Amino acid sequence: MNLQQMRYVLAVAANGSFREAAKALYISQPSLSHGIKQLEQELDAPLFERTRQGTILTAAGQDFVASAQKIVQQVDHLQQHFTTTEAEQHYFSVAGQHYDFIALAVCQVLKQYSDYRYIRIFESTALEVIKDVEHYHSELGIIFLSDYNQSRLLRLFKQDELVYEELGVFQTHIFICTDHPLAKKATINLADLAPYPQVRFTQEASYPDLAEDPLEAPATGAVIATSDRATMSRIVARTDAYGSGSGILEAPEEQGLIMRPLQHSPKNRVIILRRQGHELSEIGQYFVTALRAYFASQHVSLFK
Repeated sequence: MNLQQMRYVLAVAANGSFREAAKALYISQPSLSHGIKQLEQELDAPLFERTRQGTILTAAGQDFVASAQKIVQQVDHLQQHFTTTEAEQHYFSVAGQHYDFIALAVCQVLKQYSDYRYIRIFESTALEVIKDVEHYHSELGIIFLSDYNQSRLLRLFKQDELVYEELGVFQTHIFICTDHPLAKKATINLADLAPYPQVRFTQEASYPDLAEDPLEAPATGAVIATSDRATMSRIVARTDAYGSGSGILEAPEEQGLIMRPLQHSPKNRVIILRRQGHELSEIGQYFVTALRAYFASQHVSLFK
């Protein structure tokens, strides 16, 4: 058994097929199959089963993946730690879903740590943010946690040995154009929204419960789905459609938008994600402090 074979198994488990795993690893499918077959013979246990739905892990395969993930992660961490040059140590990366306040906090970091050669902001889906932190690409992850997605996310955190702390609790806000028929209302309820189309920001096509949009799709009425925030804002600013979000948006009026809190909003939380046992770097601590300062300044208008 070797590290390469572990990576082969993890790739097949992640991609759901030998073909896609081989593409992801940039190797031939026969080489991948041969490596896994040798491993299965050594373990005297099949790790995968081919079905109509794809390639799935056997019970032995599930046990193997759980252990192999930890080993591969630790090896990657050791390699990164001992092969990093002094210049590369001046590197900071944060992963997050699409929130304006992340960039605002990074601006504060840039002023304080002007000697850093590379600062990275990785914006993506909840699953990709988790993966980025888990694999040591980012020191911190910023994601949205709700009653709707909490069950799945907490299982992932435990599985990937990640911990989190709460930044703040926010009320779901509705985004509409400045001359929308609902613009004069101080708050909006679901019944108010029924006549209007909803614009949804969707990137987690396979996992609707992990969607970044805090408002579920309506049972009736038109839905416009987009994977681009700018497109969502442009549609809302020019039509009677509406969108939903945290309400944490820098200068919405400049985009032709106004925000109104949703009545009877569920509890939504913004959380900071990190690896279990990981002590934050000095720049990481400063970033978190900058985030908390911003949230504190917005507390009255945004949080319950």
